[in-house]
Amino acid sequence: MNGESIQEQVNIKHDFNRNLFLFIICSAIGVFSFFVPMEGKTLFEIMYKALIIAPLGDKVRYVVLMMTVFNVFGFIYARLMRDKGVDNYVVQRFKKDSLLMGLTYVLAFIFVVMALTQKGLWFIYSDKTVGYMIVEIFPFTIGCLTIGGLILPLLTQYGILEFIGVQLEPIMRPILKLPGKAAIDSIASVVGAAVVGIYLTTSLYHDNQYTEKEALSIASGFSLNSVGYCAFLVGYVGLIEMFNVMFITYLIIAYIMAAIIVRIPPISWHKDVYKDGTVQTEEMRREGSEKFSIKTIRKGFVRAIEKADKSENVFKELFIGGIEGFMVVVGIIPMMVVIGGICLAVYNYTPIIRYMSMPLIPIIQLFKIPEAAIAAESIFLGGLELFMPSLTVTASTTNMAVRYFVVMVSMLQVLYITETMLPIKSFGLPVKLSELIIIWAERTLISIPMVALMTHIMFG
Repeated sequence: MNGESIQEQVNIKHDFNRNLFLFIICSAIGVFSFFVPMEGKTLFEIMYKALIIAPLGDKVRYVVLMMTVFNVFGFIYARLMRDKGVDNYVVQRFKKDSLLMGLTYVLAFIFVVMALTQKGLWFIYSDKTVGYMIVEIFPFTIGCLTIGGLILPLLTQYGILEFIGVQLEPIMRPILKLPGKAAIDSIASVVGAAVVGIYLTTSLYHDNQYTEKEALSIASGFSLNSVGYCAFLVGYVGLIEMFNVMFITYLIIAYIMAAIIVRIPPISWHKDVYKDGTVQTEEMRREGSEKFSIKTIRKGFVRAIEKADKSENVFKELFIGGIEGFMVVVGIIPMMVVIGGICLAVYNYTPIIRYMSMPLIPIIQLFKIPEAAIAAESIFLGGLELFMPSLTVTASTTNMAVRYFVVMVSMLQVLYITETMLPIKSFGLPVKLSELIIIWAERTLISIPMVALMTHIMFG
């Protein structure tokens, strides 16, 4: 597997040694940053906390305010200029936004001003709604996506995805109907954050490396909660001594569910078509079906060198990645403020969620889980925000079996309006919010019997 044989096999424009260096060094740095813990923390986590979250502090509210102002005035400017031949960055960014999106920008600005001034609709600016999101959710979102955008090119642009993807293709394709590289998306979310996995997946979709169906399946089923946050949730409900077993169980059930859900609507209705319109053929799917061998290692290496050959200046790629990551945050904040704020207000100040969760009660009772009403309402809240089920069940019961059941199902739901559904939509995947809600319901219903079984095994 020397340079000359690779040159004979592929057409590369740069020097082979240059491509090999970039593949090895950049990929190693990327893998180390995301996947190698140092005293329990990855470099990625250390960076987004030290470089973004800590310096932001209380100033995050003003950063969020500036984001909403930019969106409002950017939308208005693009509307006024798009028909006058102006074609700058702002016009390009906003020219396709609908009037409904424009209304979302305005409402987000108003809601944030209410939260900052503590005036207006109390149920909007409350520290349980928009105020909660600004303090608890947005610093994490800004930090993860900005630093994630900065580091992700090390994984996407220099060949490691191509190399690993070829090796895992024979396993991933028949069982999960996905290319081998999808494993990296899952690992990125587990060691980093779900939103980072989603961002990586959508970036690869826009780069024509995933089809529409593949990207939706990965974003909605493989962008798992990070190991750190799972540990926080398990510890919060008082089960930290069981964390290792719970997390392994969580991963096993998550991948079983992914194999099921990719085969049923709405994911099965989506097409295996790349963003540029290319239809994925059976030959493309069979291309990586050969068993693992020296041949697959060589094939992965060739693809890695080809990918590294297409890359440009490393520092430029990283800088652009960081800017794009931050601008992704700017784009999703308005929807998170409006939809997330309203949903949290509905939960905290109305009985609607309690009534909507009632159909889950007989299902949970069917599997002999005690305190089914508490479990049902807590699980239903998982559609809004990841922490709320654990918060609610801990406040409502001391029964550890119920707490175990709720926290496990809530982690397996994966889709939450405030943290994953809206980013999936905002990052440009061709999926309706209603479809994501259906997938959330499927994940909830499929996970209940499997988690119930584990609950009875663990708690007798």
